[in-house]
Amino acid sequence: MGFRDMDLDDQVRATLRKDPELSNYRIDVKVQNGIVYLQGRVSEDARKHAVEVAKKVEAVAAVVDQITIAA
Repeated sequence: MGFRDMDLDDQVRATLRKDPELSNYRIDVKVQNGIVYLQGRVSEDARKHAVEVAKKVEAVAAVVDQITIAA
């Protein structure tokens, strides 16, 4: 992971943790070449919200949703 990707990883993680709708969920973040990969188990609403929040972080090229819905 390059320096830019590490910074972006930190920014996305911090943004997700600060969000009141997502703070109770564990969402794993991986970044490669500006592309953010989200993983974890969350509710349907939290899944959609996490993707939107991640997309709004500056310098994110794309978000790949690998999140599963918790039953």
